[in-house]
Amino acid sequence: MELVYLWVEEYKNIKNQGFNFSPRFVCEFDEDTKELTITKNENYVSIFPDNINVTAIVGKNGSGKSS
Repeated sequence: MELVYLWVEEYKNIKNQGFNFSPRFVCEFDEDTKELTITKNENYVSIFPDNINVTAIVGKNGSGKSS
């Protein structure tokens, strides 16, 4: 299982924000209809073998990564 997209309606200082965790897909969320559209990213090129998936959240200390 892979987490591809996350929509946060309201959590601490994050409001109405979407996070796409996979460059293999283009994700669009319509707030009005609450509909998520996921399409394959035709421009995606992987440098890793098919059985390896790498995702990272990077930022300065205190920038809100844990939030």
